[in-house]
Formats: sequence, C-alpha cells, structure tokens
Amino acid sequence: MMKSEKGVTLTALVVYMIVFMIVLSIMSTISAHFYKNIAGIKNSPQYIAEFNKFSMFFVADVKKNNEINTITDTTLEFADGTSYRYENGSIYRNDKKIARYVKSFKFTQDSYKVNSTIKNIVNVNTTLGNKNENMTRNIDFVLKYW
Repeated sequence: MMKSEKGVTLTALVVYMIVFMIVLSIMSTISAHFYKNIAGIKNSPQYIAEFNKFSMFFVADVKKNNEINTITDTTLEFADGTSYRYENGSIYRNDKKIARYVKSFKFTQDSYKVNSTIKNIVNVNTTLGNKNENMTRNIDFVLKYW
C-alpha cells in the first residue's frame, strides 16, 4: 500500500521555476529602467548649476534695466551697457564666461500689456548638456517696468 508522500513533484517544480522566471524577468526590467533613468540624470546637477549661474546674473540685470539697446538671437545689450552673448558653447556676460555646456541659446523680445502698463519681456531659450543628455529651459524675464 502506498502512503501519502509529501514532497515536491515534478509538476510543482516546473510551476515554481516558471513563477521564479517571471518574477526574475519583472525585477530585471524594473532594474534596467531604474538604472537607465539614473544614468540620464546623473550629470543634470552640473547643467542645472550652469543655468543657475546664468540666471542669477541675468535676473539682476533684467530687474535693473527697463530697456534693451540691441538684441539678436545670440546677443543682448541692456541700456546700462551690460551685454550677454552666446559663443562656442558658452554664455558670456561682458566678456566673462558665466556658463558652459550650452548646446543652443536664443534671445527673443516681446511686449505684454496688462491693463494700461506695457511690460517688455525677454525670452531665453537654452539647451544645456552633452550629446547624450539635454536639459532645455524656455523662460520669460520681465524687464523693470516702474
């Protein structure tokens, strides 16, 4: 007579292996996406710091000035003589480099009317990074209007 033998049958072993492989493949997919995203942002603080350096100087100059002498896609000169230019992957303020790793940079000027006040706006569209990583910012700065 056969008694009940407790143990792992071949069918149960196959089911365990299939479940194990499914869990393992899910974990590897999640891990691959995680490390891909980490690699994509590991240098972002460096680029953010470069944009913040530019922004720090630019905001101070925008708030001091209420008009622009000249503006092109890559250069801007305020009424007080302060100038900005994009050249060779860097941004310069009065011939001093203030930001690097810049892939593209563009100034545009516009005006905006609120009630009876006309506000002059300078839009700065910039892309920082290297050939594999990009950080794009498109920000409107309002010139002093009072």
